[in-house]
Amino acid sequence: MILISNGGGNIQSSQQPSDTIAVGTVDGVAVLQRDGQGWTVKHRALAGCFVSAVTALDDGTLFAATHGVGVARSEDGGMTWTWCNQGLAHFDLWSARGGKLQGRDVVLVGSLPAHVYISENKGKSWRELTAFRETPNVGQWFFPPPPRIGHVKDIVIDGDRLLVGVEIGSLSVSMDFGETFTELEVDPDVRERDIHRVLVHPQRPDRLIVANGIVGLVTSDDRGKTWRRNKMPDKANYPDAIVLSPADPDLVFMTAGTGWPSNWYVAGRGRGKILRSRDGGATWTRLLGGLPDGQRAVFSALTIEVSKAGTALYAADTDGQVFESLNEGETWTVIADVPPVSKGEFYRALVRDRQKMANIDDIAINAAQTKRVQEAAAGAR
Repeated sequence: MILISNGGGNIQSSQQPSDTIAVGTVDGVAVLQRDGQGWTVKHRALAGCFVSAVTALDDGTLFAATHGVGVARSEDGGMTWTWCNQGLAHFDLWSARGGKLQGRDVVLVGSLPAHVYISENKGKSWRELTAFRETPNVGQWFFPPPPRIGHVKDIVIDGDRLLVGVEIGSLSVSMDFGETFTELEVDPDVRERDIHRVLVHPQRPDRLIVANGIVGLVTSDDRGKTWRRNKMPDKANYPDAIVLSPADPDLVFMTAGTGWPSNWYVAGRGRGKILRSRDGGATWTRLLGGLPDGQRAVFSALTIEVSKAGTALYAADTDGQVFESLNEGETWTVIADVPPVSKGEFYRALVRDRQKMANIDDIAINAAQTKRVQEAAAGAR
């Protein structure tokens, strides 16, 4: 099954192309089915729940993390769901990841405020990885919109290594099953560590690629000891969803908007786009075959599935359109319309002709970030 959501699993391999998709939307989970005529919406579940992340275990058990009501589990491909919140003390969840950590099946979720929980029994119970917050910088974690509290935006399971990213403030790694964490200095300024997504590949174990919402793409080739800022493509300042190919560690796909949310809200459009790199993020090609150009929405989810048939890409935007590409992004088609797929309140902020809203427009950023926003606005004109 293909998983599409803002904060869940989005890189997968399979023998044959999947014929079902689970999409985490602002109004539950939409299950798509492929038949001879294309894709159709087969089922809707968890209506009324903002699903921020969908992830899965190897046996197919699905987990949906939500804003406000915790975690739900499905053992029948998303048809029915059961709430599984025992042990959770926070229920506004922004990320989820299932997999094998040090050979053990686990599911992890990350919340706002930024806490990390782990389950070793398919969500029947959870415990907090308390060491995650034992860092000198924890008091500086924040998020520009109200309530200005940092959250866990991404979780990566990489064999024995666990990586957790906070928007904004931290990227930490644990090598002992979450007993201790070491913070990686992605940027000397904690306020510039805006961790959206982290990419690792088994063929490049020392390399980390981070989509940083403030400074763009940053890369380390020594397991996070040193970092460099990659040159971002023209008018692609704010990377969010990003994936790399399981079959090719240098084939990377990235979504981005022009400028930052502050620019989008003034202009009334985010100008979302998808880009491809064949050299690990050093250079980029804008993908336009079938994708809108200059649209209001932004792409909040991007998923890659590699099978014997090749590379399939799936993207979803804040208007709820789901796109598919079967040729490494050269051409795209709209395969479904579902409720919006969104990071936080982007779907509300980017609706047509909206009124101002305090919890969206009241963004607090520092002087350096304000300068970038102003330069982006000038460059977009």
